[in-house]
Amino acid sequence: MENKVSINNNSVEFSGITRDYMEAISELIWNGFDAGATKIDLVFDTNEIDFIPSIEIIDNGSGINLNNLNQTFGAFLDSLKRSTDHRSSYVRGKKGKGRFSFIAFAQTAIWNTTFFDENTQAFTTYDITINASNKDFYADEHQQKGVKNASGTRLKLVNLFGVTAYNFTNDAFINHLKSEFGWFLLLNSKHDFQLCINGERIIYEELLADHEIFEREIVDASTSRFMFTITFVRWNEKIGDKFYYYFLNSEKKEVFKQLTSFNNNAINFYHSVYIESDYFNLFNFNDTEETVNLFGSNPQSPIFKQLIKELQKIVVNKQKVFVKNNAADELIQKLLLSGSMPKFGNNDNDLNQKELFIELVKAIYCIQPRMFKGLNDAQEKLTLNLIFSQMRDADSLLALLENVLKPNEEESQHLHRLISAKPLIAN
Repeated sequence: MENKVSINNNSVEFSGITRDYMEAISELIWNGFDAGATKIDLVFDTNEIDFIPSIEIIDNGSGINLNNLNQTFGAFLDSLKRSTDHRSSYVRGKKGKGRFSFIAFAQTAIWNTTFFDENTQAFTTYDITINASNKDFYADEHQQKGVKNASGTRLKLVNLFGVTAYNFTNDAFINHLKSEFGWFLLLNSKHDFQLCINGERIIYEELLADHEIFEREIVDASTSRFMFTITFVRWNEKIGDKFYYYFLNSEKKEVFKQLTSFNNNAINFYHSVYIESDYFNLFNFNDTEETVNLFGSNPQSPIFKQLIKELQKIVVNKQKVFVKNNAADELIQKLLLSGSMPKFGNNDNDLNQKELFIELVKAIYCIQPRMFKGLNDAQEKLTLNLIFSQMRDADSLLALLENVLKPNEEESQHLHRLISAKPLIAN
């Protein structure tokens, strides 16, 4: 049966639908994960000239409920996902636009979908077809009951244009999928979520330089207890322009995000933090003080503010580890190559001095990574030589560094040991 899409005065053609095939594929994949899929496979065949007549996106999600079809496919810019479309960057197929993204590179989309019908207590399978040349209409047909015993959807895109098999196998496309879905697959790794191409799993783990899970319990003034599962991720490469805390509800749907305070550290500390809790199931985005008494779950609530402090502690400690194990060594190599380091002789005493001085510079950098950023070679050389010249007066240098760097007790003790160590005193 052919059905008319409800446009609501918004043209499909000019509604901001992507024309980039990578983004289009991502939209369609997100639709599968939104439907509860744990495995999605991009399947296609090619010939000797790299031609592909079609591509399929196969998922094991809940399928598309025929009883709600008018509210999903029939209501463009007003889909069922609208109820979850607050500020979330997770619900990618929001407002019904995701399903139309196929027009970026295909003429026709055919959804062969199976869902469990609560009315008949049986699985129902049927097709939905949309043609790019007639986007205002969709057809549902070929209903069959009981032919399958599991839900899921096979989306077949045919009459492709502007793409070849290479477009779906090259490094740029694979890396796009890793960046887009890596965090989501990581958070669901214990349930073995997978994204595949022709049956081969996308190895998103290559993007992970470090990741760790923390559990935190926060108690409010009324002694109500809230549990938060915090997943810290440091990426091998930058996967976005900014670094965020992502707040997810109990269904792992993002409901709010906030910039971390480490976006301007200039040390390639590429990180994301994902916080899961049922605390965010009814999170209120209105952050005005007037809402605090009415809604305990919002950015101004004491629980949320305490959570942010806990998150900052985690990221601060992770940054220090990163600087100590990675960035500090890179800084020292840069300073040695630029000739900014003080000059040392080749005897044992001078080499020991050099080693201890390098450790001091690394310690300063670990406490305040921005200390040596933005300096030209002359400024670096002046800063380093001034520090080295003050080694003759360990107490004075330590007082100066403590005043400028504001180290904690452990960091202060480490600085004292390095500054007071022999033979660090210059001759």
